[in-house]
Amino acid sequence: MGSSSNNNDNLTAAYIDHTAVIRVEGRGSFKISPPMKQFIHQVLNSKSANKILIDMSDCTGMDSTFMGVVAGIACLIKSKSDFEFKLINLSPKNKKLLVTLGVDRVVDFSMSSTGEEQQLADQNDGTQTLEPDFANKLDTAKTTLEAHETLVDIHPENFDKFKSVLEFLESDVRNLSNE
Repeated sequence: MGSSSNNNDNLTAAYIDHTAVIRVEGRGSFKISPPMKQFIHQVLNSKSANKILIDMSDCTGMDSTFMGVVAGIACLIKSKSDFEFKLINLSPKNKKLLVTLGVDRVVDFSMSSTGEEQQLADQNDGTQTLEPDFANKLDTAKTTLEAHETLVDIHPENFDKFKSVLEFLESDVRNLSNE
């Protein structure tokens, strides 16, 4: 467990038998949300897997951007009948976070994993790290804005929570677009 002193949020992905397994280590945060979203869109567009599992066993917490991205992906995948998307090994704390923002209504998740899911999650063949591109501030701002818009779409009571965040992000995206 020596990595606890290392405060990096880490995101890895691997393809195993038509399943894309994404592992979140540390916080599910706005930092790793853009590469996660890009990777999943790549999977959907190329149909390189028909099942996407996000293994949350090493995830210590989630911010609203990460949850909004997960909710957006879940809503998108619900419209594609040939894909499956699920969060597995969710801690009670992380489940509570999903419930607080209403994300539990749109996302399939499980506090544990089936034997088959765990077998997939435990394999390390061909694991790649999904690196955030910090240079691309506009992409990060857009992802963060869309994530919060999604949270309001799925659960209108979130609007009051994120009203000032949305205003800030909208002006951020505008300013970065004009640079």
